[in-house]
Amino acid sequence: MTTLNDKLTTVMNIEDERECSLAFESFCRENFEHLPLPGENSLFDKAMWVASEFTRLSAADEMIVKRVTERMIGETVTATQKAVLKLKDLVGVTRESAINAWQDMLYGMQWNAMVPAGATRGVGSQLVSLGTFEKEVENTKIQVNLGWLVDKDQLRLLLQAKDDDENAMADVEVRITETDRGVVFSRKTNKDGAVVAPAVQVGPGEYQIQVYWLDKVVETPFFRI
Repeated sequence: MTTLNDKLTTVMNIEDERECSLAFESFCRENFEHLPLPGENSLFDKAMWVASEFTRLSAADEMIVKRVTERMIGETVTATQKAVLKLKDLVGVTRESAINAWQDMLYGMQWNAMVPAGATRGVGSQLVSLGTFEKEVENTKIQVNLGWLVDKDQLRLLLQAKDDDENAMADVEVRITETDRGVVFSRKTNKDGAVVAPAVQVGPGEYQIQVYWLDKVVETPFFRI
């Protein structure tokens, strides 16, 4: 069976670069539902580069590219937002893969990991850290430290909100929301721009941290207890 790469190889073997780029255009039209994302296929990326040197998209094709690109970006963001980390996977043999998955989920939603997830401590009740992560939105910096108290089904949440001059921001609201039950915890930052919640009782469920201020909102990936 002829694969997408086989067809692409045939196109790339055309010696005349102009003819090669025209054949590549035809290839893209015929196989547009199965085209790889940038970076997924080095041969396709090379063909795209060659074609860009010799062709100019029509207005109609520009619109097609715009729609396809927006769809791919939307699907990627949606997939990241729908991904759910099972916190129990942070304990035991699945620990490393769960840590990597969480870091990827944070990155996919534009959070910058300051301290990686995965650290554990405690004697009476084990605390598993989901790390410290930060996001900047315009002139506001939101930093979250999140942990899971394994034996008690509690979350430890520490939040700091500052402006771009490092001044504390009061009245920034942080919520812990459960998919089925809605908001289970809500608190606003104090005059120091902080929320300190060392033991939020949550119980089993699918959760997300949301931070609100002015007309802005930022959200973490979903996680399940």
